[in-house]
Amino acid sequence: MKLNDLTLIIILFIIVSFILSLFGIISFAFTDILAYLLLVIGAALVYTETIRQNKLSIFLGTIIFLFGVYFLVTEKFNLNPGEEYYLPIILILSGSGFLLLYTLTSVQKIYLIGSLVLITSGMTLLVISSNLAVKSFFFSILPVLEFLWPVIIILLILFFLLRVK
Repeated sequence: MKLNDLTLIIILFIIVSFILSLFGIISFAFTDILAYLLLVIGAALVYTETIRQNKLSIFLGTIIFLFGVYFLVTEKFNLNPGEEYYLPIILILSGSGFLLLYTLTSVQKIYLIGSLVLITSGMTLLVISSNLAVKSFFFSILPVLEFLWPVIIILLILFFLLRVK
């Protein structure tokens, strides 16, 4: 993606966000705008760079998008993860980046293996450092899924459309 295109997307996003906040549709909190901006930039990078098969940009776009999801979830649900959760979060986000890289580019098993290793190690560290039981984890994830279901549907549609090509 060219820098001019990315700049145009950012400017349009800020203008649309400002207009929507004037009408009271969204809040104009800095962290909300940052989260949505990261979502837009990440999705734009992944979408445009998938066509070119630029692996680094796809990986970075995925990480940027997932950080947007992270900021959105932590802000909307008042989650304040401690320092012991940063490494598992980074491992899970990196593993997700490799998983998307595996599905969107020429299929190489090393990306899938790296994804599985990173996600598994991140989840293991998360379980070890937390005091949550499996049952309470599912009860706590349901409100997040209820809030993010449009994002999940859009991602599944994009995944299906890009997989068909």
